[in-house]
Amino acid sequence: MPRLLDYVGQCAELEKMARLEPRPAVEAASPGLAGPSADLACLVCGAGPARPCGYCRGVAYCGDEHRDRDARWHAPVCADLRAIADDLAFAAEHPRLADALLARAPSSAAVPTSWADYLGADLAASERRCMTDLATRPLTLAHVLTLLSEHVPKTSSEVCEIHIMAAARRERDVPPALWSEAGRLLGRRFALTLVGPELAPGDLGPGIRAVPGLYRRDLWQRLGRPALVIGYDCGLLLYPTWKQTMLELRGSGVPFVITSYRGWEAAGEARVLKAIGAVPLLAPALNPFASLSPRRSTTIANDVARDNAYLSAWR
Repeated sequence: MPRLLDYVGQCAELEKMARLEPRPAVEAASPGLAGPSADLACLVCGAGPARPCGYCRGVAYCGDEHRDRDARWHAPVCADLRAIADDLAFAAEHPRLADALLARAPSSAAVPTSWADYLGADLAASERRCMTDLATRPLTLAHVLTLLSEHVPKTSSEVCEIHIMAAARRERDVPPALWSEAGRLLGRRFALTLVGPELAPGDLGPGIRAVPGLYRRDLWQRLGRPALVIGYDCGLLLYPTWKQTMLELRGSGVPFVITSYRGWEAAGEARVLKAIGAVPLLAPALNPFASLSPRRSTTIANDVARDNAYLSAWR
């Protein structure tokens, strides 16, 4: 289970998010509870042993009373929590999923417009979700560069320098062949520099390097001036350390892109960036190459999101 807030704290956070972005109503009948387990504790009161949800097994309760009390929050995410479990099992059983994904990729060097366009329509649900989760970062990059072609012009001879700020495990673990796939679709050569405090320095593959630390403009003296800076789900609203980076990127002449988990988060980030004088190149919008695989919050049991759900671009 995630490192959860106490139940009252979780409900308070869910209430805040519901006001910002109402959850869809779910009328499905409760799946009931599975047998008790000494390893589980009730989400509501913390008592054990507890009985997991009979469908998703992602939350557990001491009995029907506390299951019913939590139904308002659990029902909208029950299917997603089941999908998370299914996807983890599928990924563990298919360690060469990136190879299978690339084998399905269209042979034409053209950026697709959707996952259906890129992967086709004949995949099982878990396979599709896992493939989109693997490829969401490279395909989002290709999509953004297509939209920003006026601001990041293509040249025949130069390598396109891309800096990925706030890079962490999710960016580091993208197979190099998938980053190369983004270049193939665009007919461009990339040099990618991943910068983040959690990274160890070194080469991650051809044209891909990792640099530890916070992203700052003075890094350009050492790394070179990028054609584009991108941050995947970097959480501008959560971390005060972003202020200096955004002030330095604003007005630098280099476009920068951020992705967000949720619509209200993207809107809030846009307000912050406009307030410091950043100029929007792409207003916050749904990303057609968001991951389809849900991701669970580490602090709220009944909260899920999807990587790179929204994107925006600035200068």
